[in-house]
Amino acid sequence: MTNGVMIDVKPLVQDGPGGISEKKIYTTGEVATLTGLSQQTVIRCFDSGRIGGFRVPGSTSRRIPREELRQFMKTHQIPANNEEMPSYRVLLIDDDRETIEVVTQALEAMERVGLEVASTAWEAGIMTVSSSPDIVIVSGRLCDLDMEQVCRSLQGRVESQSVRIIALARRFRREEMDVLRELGVESFFRPPLKASQILDLIPDRLTC
Repeated sequence: MTNGVMIDVKPLVQDGPGGISEKKIYTTGEVATLTGLSQQTVIRCFDSGRIGGFRVPGSTSRRIPREELRQFMKTHQIPANNEEMPSYRVLLIDDDRETIEVVTQALEAMERVGLEVASTAWEAGIMTVSSSPDIVIVSGRLCDLDMEQVCRSLQGRVESQSVRIIALARRFRREEMDVLRELGVESFFRPPLKASQILDLIPDRLTC
């Protein structure tokens, strides 16, 4: 929820063997999985205009509509990749480059773990609803972000025990921590984050 507006996106479902799902909007990571291309290749194709789409307002994140993806795959004769989408999703809500880099590098070798980054409060509101994350790392230093509202949105979207919330800030007041714990926050981390802290959050079955 952002500014009182709830945005809903259909979940990813296959519409046939090797087919593109009924999801309407894709991230570059999802397009990479569906096409078998690397995410960097997808980004280069987007930036050069070879695949259509749009940038999320207020951030550098790219989004690709389903019809643009279909046209791109048809033009370049790319068959759909039959591999499953990431089975575990991490949502990082922060605009700090160092933190984003640490989390990205920690997870990039894990094929079954997908990472989404929200670098604005507006984008965080969208992604807490649309990405169905398993873990959310949310920074209290992000401008205009209401951490309590993020937690409430997450708990309202999924069962309270199915999403793990990690709060990130240099300092938390005791009363603030008590409120956030009641809203589902599992742990409180202080920046700078270390790769080992991120890896410790991922279930052992996904790190093999």
